[in-house]
Amino acid sequence: MRFGLVNGSPKTGLSNSEILLEALSRRLGAPHESCRFKPGRREFSLEKCHDLAACDAIVFVFPLYFDALPAHILTLLIKLESCFTAKDKPPVYAIINNGLYEGRQTHIAFDILQNWCERAGVLFGGGVGIGAGELIGRVRFIPIGKGPFQQMGQALDTLAEAIQSRQLSEIIYLNPAFPRFLFGFCADVFFWHPLARKNSLSKGDLMKK
Repeated sequence: MRFGLVNGSPKTGLSNSEILLEALSRRLGAPHESCRFKPGRREFSLEKCHDLAACDAIVFVFPLYFDALPAHILTLLIKLESCFTAKDKPPVYAIINNGLYEGRQTHIAFDILQNWCERAGVLFGGGVGIGAGELIGRVRFIPIGKGPFQQMGQALDTLAEAIQSRQLSEIIYLNPAFPRFLFGFCADVFFWHPLARKNSLSKGDLMKK
């Protein structure tokens, strides 16, 4: 079987979406073939759209943008509609990560994707909505499936099984496996404070109104 894995992150370097795709790809394993697609901000060619539509299953992995999909992914979906053949359309799955604590924050984006699937006449197979997504790249030394990412590993296992069988799965919403106050502490230490230093600001400057 041939799976189309779409990295929907607009970043050019290593992104959280790419890390999640790698983790999913390992779980799909052989003898299945995984074909990578990276729309980016440039136009996605019609030839690539037909190639993606011809896969046995399609998986979109992208960050949440204002409770919705990145604009270039919406553009791709509109173009992809006309590329499906009349029969044997591939089921669509998704992994959506967001920077807020609650994975449930991704539910509107899932609603949008489900509505598109209904319009395009394809099966929406389910997915994983991840909270505190920015931690994935910040603590890459912790593999997905271990420590605070244990539940994420289990959710990806479940999703991979559904993709391999082209069956329906539920949408699994994940909060990080540690308290909210610890998430705030990690956000300060790994993101806000380094960003402040990079811009010649102190911790006190961040508290000014």
